[in-house]
Amino acid sequence: MKISNIFQATNIFKTNSNLKTQKKYNNKSTDNIRISSEAIDFQTALKAINKAPDIRQDKIDDIYKKIQNGDYFIPTEKIVDKIFQN
Repeated sequence: MKISNIFQATNIFKTNSNLKTQKKYNNKSTDNIRISSEAIDFQTALKAINKAPDIRQDKIDDIYKKIQNGDYFIPTEKIVDKIFQN
């Protein structure tokens, strides 16, 4: 017995195996996702935080006015404490 054209036989095998795997994965299943109420609350809070400005302009304006008037004073002890904390 002589086996010829072995590549054609392997191609047929590959085609048949591909069809089987396609049929296997063509099931029409759906994925479901459930988000907890805590996650929804967290997402709402995170959106609110992101909308808030990073700079509180009212505080900056108040300190700027105090500096201009010479009324802005920080005790030396507080400055030293902050330096050593860092």
